[in-house]
Amino acid sequence: MALLHRRSTSKRASQKMWENNAAMPDDASANDNVSSARPEPAAFVPTPFDEVIDISDLVAERRRLQRNLWAMRIITIVLLIAAIAVACFPLALQFESDRNLAATTATTAKEVAGWPYPQAEDKLTAARAYNKKLAESGQPILGEAVDPFAAAQGGSQASGEDSASKKDKEYQSLLNTGNGVMGTIKVPKQSINLPFYHGTSEEALASGAGHLYGTSLPVGGKSTHSVITGHRGLVEALMFTRLDEVKEGDFFYIEVMGETLGYKVDRISVILPDDTSKLKIVPGEDRVTLMTCTPYGVNTHRLLISGHRVAIPMPAPEPNDVLDARNIALGVGLGILAAGLFIIWLARRHKAARIIRHGAFWPWMSRKGESANDTLA
Repeated sequence: MALLHRRSTSKRASQKMWENNAAMPDDASANDNVSSARPEPAAFVPTPFDEVIDISDLVAERRRLQRNLWAMRIITIVLLIAAIAVACFPLALQFESDRNLAATTATTAKEVAGWPYPQAEDKLTAARAYNKKLAESGQPILGEAVDPFAAAQGGSQASGEDSASKKDKEYQSLLNTGNGVMGTIKVPKQSINLPFYHGTSEEALASGAGHLYGTSLPVGGKSTHSVITGHRGLVEALMFTRLDEVKEGDFFYIEVMGETLGYKVDRISVILPDDTSKLKIVPGEDRVTLMTCTPYGVNTHRLLISGHRVAIPMPAPEPNDVLDARNIALGVGLGILAAGLFIIWLARRHKAARIIRHGAFWPWMSRKGESANDTLA
């Protein structure tokens, strides 16, 4: 009985479980219903290998950037050259002017050296006689006008054939080398090498320096005071531009009729244009004064560099033995620049040689680099 009762109970439990299971939805069917509500994923389509390795767009972009870079480089170089040309144009004019003036002085010295004896001595003798007479006269006339630079500033200074010096035929005949040049003024420490002419007219000062009419002729001797004038601050020529660099104790030289006279600077002064007190002859002195405008670009005053006669080669050295410190500094600077550029070139060449050696030692690296370059090209 007990066994029959257990079987009946188990049967009823199994039947009830079956009915419950039938009432519940199947999990698989539920999942199918959820899945059917979602969109199907797109099918995967692999990119073709040719498109994966195609870098034509990158190469085109790189070439475009390279073209832009080269265009910018060319524009930069052109602008740099233009800036250098503008900055160097006045220097080129000054260099050419200095070269022409130096050639004039050399030609004059060569012509005088070719004169038969005693033609040059006779001219020196006549000039010394003129100086003696001038010292005794008290110098009644001094210059084409009171200020030899008056014409350059809108003054009434005479020029050309109307100037006082041109009208004095005796003065024009003295120290005449045949081409209008009286002699040469040299200030080696400032690279000044100019021919000087009779008078201080605009024509004379445009061609070099000028001898101030009414002062002693620059042939030396006691009771003489010669004044040589020159422009300063011209764009196309240096002339006396660097005269303000001269210091007391420096030397300058006058070359006239085959003779070289040395002078030691012992006085530097600034005067007004109408002040002639420092231009007069002092009895017993052998003096030459160099005069130009000052301040630079303003020209309201006159700079005087005055020196007394000294012997050559002691204490004054030979003109060719005096060096321009600025030219020395320029030469040293260019030498340092050239050495630096050479070192940079040598270093780059050494680096390139090392790359070549490494490529030869590791051939696979060289082939890899070449294949990569070919791909990019």
